[in-house]
Amino acid sequence: MKNFEKKIQFKISHNQKFIEYSPLAIDYLKVITEKIKSNNGGILIIDYGYLNKEIKNTLQSVSKHKYSDILYNFGKSDITYNLSFYLIKQIIKQLGSFNLKTTTQKKFLTKLGIFERAEIVAKNMLFTKKADIYFRIKRLVDENAMGNLFKVMLITNNKNKFQIGF
Repeated sequence: MKNFEKKIQFKISHNQKFIEYSPLAIDYLKVITEKIKSNNGGILIIDYGYLNKEIKNTLQSVSKHKYSDILYNFGKSDITYNLSFYLIKQIIKQLGSFNLKTTTQKKFLTKLGIFERAEIVAKNMLFTKKADIYFRIKRLVDENAMGNLFKVMLITNNKNKFQIGF
């Protein structure tokens, strides 16, 4: 842990019961932030995760769209974890001066106008097609589905003032 804390230049283990992180993700963030600096750009991260400071044990295995025992289905299932957007934010702060914005997928898509766009697309459709569009949108924005589970983070160079959706 001390080597990792030295690498990211802050003490991640302070007041934590559990530490879950990806060393490879930190390497990618370093490369990406260098590109952001040199190109006045940014990155939009959309993934399932959480915002609070306390790191959680979220390691899980999914097989055929269902949770499965991580050891029982070894090699036959997808292994994943929820991102700690707080940890990403702390790492980005150590990598330079950036604008950081974070929100839920529901808020992001709503501010982008997902409902207004659906109205335009569905205007001349049959009822069954319209219902299908709204069913899919509900899944994306519903607080009990993907709306709160997925988070959205925008990281930009300080010169870049882009913030649509936030």
